[in-house]
Amino acid sequence: MEIHTARGKKRPYILVDARTAPDEEIRASITSQQIEAAETMTGRKAATVQDQATLVIADLELLAPQNQELLLRFLKDGRKRYSAVKVIITIQKPLEQLAQSGMVSADLVPYLEKCELVEVPALRERVEDVPALVENIAARICASFGVPSKTIDQNTGHILSQGQWPGNIQHLVAVVGKAVLMSKGEKLELPGDFLDEHQHLEDAITNIATAKPFVLDQSLDLIEKLLIQRGLKQFLYNQSKTASIFGLSEANFRYRLKKFGLPSIRKKE
Repeated sequence: MEIHTARGKKRPYILVDARTAPDEEIRASITSQQIEAAETMTGRKAATVQDQATLVIADLELLAPQNQELLLRFLKDGRKRYSAVKVIITIQKPLEQLAQSGMVSADLVPYLEKCELVEVPALRERVEDVPALVENIAARICASFGVPSKTIDQNTGHILSQGQWPGNIQHLVAVVGKAVLMSKGEKLELPGDFLDEHQHLEDAITNIATAKPFVLDQSLDLIEKLLIQRGLKQFLYNQSKTASIFGLSEANFRYRLKKFGLPSIRKKE
C-alpha cells in the first residue's frame, strides 16, 4: 500500500487476493471482461485495471493455472492498453521453489525474474513490528464493521508478539479480526483458541526474570479465565463438577463465568 500511496492517492488501486477472491472476480479484475458476471456472483463491484492504476496480485502461487495464464497475457500484451500501470506481485516462497513444485507457471517465471525483488522478512522475524501492526489492523477492522475502536493493553501486545505466525500477515489479520468480533468491551480480547495458560504463565515468569513490565492483574485474570475454560470443556460444561474441582461454591463459580463473559452451557459447533 505504501508503494501505491507514494505514486499518488488518487490513482486506482486494484487488489487481487488469490487466497480469498473467486475465480470470476480475479478474471474480471485482470482482463476487464465478464465484469457483470463477476458482480452478479459476488454481489459487489469488481475492481478492474485502469490507466495509472496499481495492480496487486497477492499470493500468486494460489492463482488457478488459467488465471496465471491470463496474468501472463496481461504482462505481455495487456499493459499496452493502459498507461503507467504498476504491477506488484507477492509470493510466500522463493520463485524457484514455486516453479519447481508447479505452483507457478513456468511461462510466468521469465517475466517475474525481470521484476524488482523486495524481500519482506517473515512476521516471526520482526516481532517488534507486531504491536503497531495489531493496532493498525484492529482499527481498520473496527472501522469496517462500524464498531468502536479497541484498546490493546501491554499484555495482549506481548502475547501477540510471541506468536509464530505461520501464515504471516494473513494469520495475524484473522486472529485480530476474530478478537474484534468476540470482544464485548473497549479492550481487545484474544480468542481462547489462540491462548494457552501454560505459555502465558511462562511469559509472565520470563517478564519478571528479565525485568520487563507487565500488568499483573490482567495476567492473573487471563490465566484464571483460561483455566476455567479448560475445566468447563473437561467436564462437559457441568458447572457443579467444575466448581468443585476449583474448590469454589457454585454461586462463586457463576460469578466468575459472568466476570469473564464465559458461556454457562456448551455452544453448538
